[in-house]
Amino acid sequence: MYLTIASDGVALHQPEVTTDLYASYRERLTADRLNAVLADHDAGELLVDGAHVMIPVATLRRLAAGRVPDGWDADFEGMLAYARSKGWLSEDGTAVRAHLERER
Repeated sequence: MYLTIASDGVALHQPEVTTDLYASYRERLTADRLNAVLADHDAGELLVDGAHVMIPVATLRRLAAGRVPDGWDADFEGMLAYARSKGWLSEDGTAVRAHLERER
């Protein structure tokens, strides 16, 4: 699954794919604008390194609702467990780190 960030909002693509998570943006958005769009849509925040975003788990669930097959919850929990084992989940488990890519 991946989250796209644009000046007018965010969208979740391929939510059924729980073996990969990243975020991308196509437009020329500054770090401040990326953070503003993420905040406006309760979709997380850009990390200081500028190469990752922390995406709320609740946002991923909300954006995936009604678009995923039976068994997705278990697969999603497996993805979160893997993220925790790699240190990519927030301490409280409410957000997951995703690599941020600029599409060309």
